[in-house]
Amino acid sequence: MPAKISLPTRQRLRPLLPDLLAALIIAAVTALICLPGIARFAGVSLYDEMTHADYAYRIAFENRVPRAVEPLAGPILEEWACRPTEWNLDDSLCLLAEAREAEPGQFPAEGTNYNGFHPPLYYALTGWGARAITALTGSNISLFVAMRIMSTVWLSAGLIAFYGVLRLWVKRRPLSLAITLALASTPAIASFGMQVNPDAAAVLAGTAALYLAWRVVHGKPSVLAAAILAFLVASTKLLAVVAIFSVVTVALLRAIIRIRTDSRDTTLLWAGPFGGALLGTGLSYVLSEILTRMAGPPTQDNPIIGLSTSELTGPFTRPLIDTLAINADLVSVYWLPQELDSAIWQMAARLTGMLLIAAVAILLTVHRPLEGEFTVALSTLAGALSVPIVIQIRQILINNDYFAGVAARYSITIIPLAFACIGLLLAQRSWGPAVAWAGAGFTVVVAAASTAGVLP
Repeated sequence: MPAKISLPTRQRLRPLLPDLLAALIIAAVTALICLPGIARFAGVSLYDEMTHADYAYRIAFENRVPRAVEPLAGPILEEWACRPTEWNLDDSLCLLAEAREAEPGQFPAEGTNYNGFHPPLYYALTGWGARAITALTGSNISLFVAMRIMSTVWLSAGLIAFYGVLRLWVKRRPLSLAITLALASTPAIASFGMQVNPDAAAVLAGTAALYLAWRVVHGKPSVLAAAILAFLVASTKLLAVVAIFSVVTVALLRAIIRIRTDSRDTTLLWAGPFGGALLGTGLSYVLSEILTRMAGPPTQDNPIIGLSTSELTGPFTRPLIDTLAINADLVSVYWLPQELDSAIWQMAARLTGMLLIAAVAILLTVHRPLEGEFTVALSTLAGALSVPIVIQIRQILINNDYFAGVAARYSITIIPLAFACIGLLLAQRSWGPAVAWAGAGFTVVVAAASTAGVLP
C-alpha cells in the first residue's frame, strides 16, 4: 500500500525537479559571487550601510523601529569604528569604541541613523535572520557579516523568483536559467548581495512588476495581485515600487487610449492594476509612517540635508532637462570596493548595458502595441526615463532644490524588466539559448573571479 501511494507522488514531483535544480544552481551561483566578496570586503559600503545595519539591529535586538533621526546604536558604532575606511586609517577609534568611549560625533554624519523613515520589512527579516545565523554559528560570524549574508539570501530569493516568472513568459527553461544567471552576475545587482541595503530586495521588486505584466497581458484579474505585491514591495523600500508603477501606468495608458474600442471588462483589466498598486503602496506608506511616529520624534536635525543637492536658482526645467535619460544605461554605473571589482567586469557591465538598450529598442520596433513583448519593453523604457525625473520633481516641490546627479541605483528595480526583454528577444530565435549561455557563462566566471580577487 505505501508503494502505491508514493508512486503518484513521485510522478507529480518529477516535472518540478528541473526547476528545483535550476533554483539550486541560481542559489549556488549567487553564493559563489557574493560570499567571497563578503569575506574579503573589510570596509563599509558608501550606500549608508551602517544606518541600514542599525535599523536591522534595532528591530532584532531592541524590538523597535528607529526614530527618523537618532544616533547609531553602540554595537553599530563599534563595528564601524573597527572597519577601515578613508576617514578611519588607524585603530585609535576602534580602541575607543571597544572601551565604550567613542562618541557619535567622531563619526561621519555625526554617527546618526538618518534612514529611520524607511519601511521595516527588509530590516526586520534581515535583523532576525542575522540574529539566527549568529546564534547557529556562535562567535565565528559577526552580526554585521550575518546581515550581509542575509542580503545574499534576499538576492538569491529574488533571482529564483525571476527565473520562475521568466519561465511564464518564454516557456524555455534553459534560456530562462541563462538570463537569470546573467542578471545575477551583473555588478549593479550582485553588489547589493554583499552589503546591508534594502536594494538587495530590488530583484524581487522588479520580478513582481514582470509578473503583473504577465497577468495583465494574459487576461488574468490583477487588481488584488497589484495591491498585494505593491504593498509587499513598498514595505521593503518605498522607491522600489517604481517598476510596478512603470508596468501598471503603461497598462493604464493603453486602457485610456483604447477605451472606445475595448469592452468594459478589457478596459478594467488593463486599468485596474494601477488602482490596486496605488492602494497597496498607500497602505504600506501609512503603516510605515505610523510605526516611525510611534518610535518618537527625531532626536536631532538630519545632518546630511543639502550634502547632495543644490539650491534651485534658475528655471525649474533645467534640472529636469539635465536629468533626462541620465540612467538610460541601467547597469554600467555602479559602486563596488576596488578589491571586489575588475576591469573586465566593468567592461562586461558596459557591454551588457548596450545590449539591454538594444533589446528594448528592437522589441518596441518589431512588436505591435497589443503584444506582451511591447508592453514589457515600453514599461522598461518608461521606468528608466521617468524615475530620475520623478525624483527631481519631488525634490524641487518639497525642498526647492535638486540633485546634481540622480544615482542609477534609484532605478535598480527596472533592471529585471530589462533582462526580461533580452529573454523575450532571444526566445524568438533558435540560437537564443546558446547565445544566452555563452554570455551568462562569461559574466558568471568574471563576476566570481572578480569578487574572489583573481582578476585585477
